[in-house]
Amino acid sequence: MKYQNRIMALPMLCMIIIVLSACCFEEEKNESSNINPKLQSVETVSVTRGNLTPTVSAHTTIIPALDFVLCSSVEGTFEACSSAGNKITEGGVIGKVSEEEIKSPVDATILSIISSNESVPKNYPLATAKYTGFALNIEAENFLKILPENAALKAKFQVGPTEAIAVVVPVSENAESTLQCLIGKDIDVKPGQSATVVITAETRKDVLLLPLSVIAGRQGKGMVTVINDGKQIQTEVMLGATDGAYIEILSGVNEGDTISSIPPNLDPRSNL
Repeated sequence: MKYQNRIMALPMLCMIIIVLSACCFEEEKNESSNINPKLQSVETVSVTRGNLTPTVSAHTTIIPALDFVLCSSVEGTFEACSSAGNKITEGGVIGKVSEEEIKSPVDATILSIISSNESVPKNYPLATAKYTGFALNIEAENFLKILPENAALKAKFQVGPTEAIAVVVPVSENAESTLQCLIGKDIDVKPGQSATVVITAETRKDVLLLPLSVIAGRQGKGMVTVINDGKQIQTEVMLGATDGAYIEILSGVNEGDTISSIPPNLDPRSNL
């Protein structure tokens, strides 16, 4: 009799176990559906090290070249080697500052030049010169801010594409933020013709990099979302040069840090 009772009890015990298991599964399912969306998985990128060539580009128009300035590259006493009205060839020396030669990047005519024995600071305008040819002007204020002083610049423009023969600072109201790309006289162009110009500076090596697409902000500083131990932390970063796809990170994050692929200002989870 006892043996029969035990046999009858087994199906009931199995049924109880099944019911309890189903309840536990349903509870876990409900808990899973209530997880904060901020903690759900997100696509990420890592802070890496690499090389970056600072680049700026724009659509612009071909114009007759404006007069341009030649500045001191160091502090010191200026010694003139030319005078106003003189023609000078590409690479010709117009003068020296503390034995540092100041050269013309193109064939040009010297329009004005300061007197010898003048004590000048670094980046002081020493002479103005005229290039008889065409050019492309590009507003590059933000680009210039992140470059070292007297950075060597190169340019190409899309009528070919063709390399510009020199990048200079024009004599204009916006000289501090404008760069002028001089076009070789053998290139067949005309005023008013549209062109795309790309200016590059010397490559920066072994710098911290992030894709531009993950950063909110572009000029000087921005915000990224750092993923750390399952938490999303909005973090300010200081920004350097960019090549249009990646940007140099000066501070705020370290190599190997995990960053959300969605910038803070575009992430809908930030409003939850």
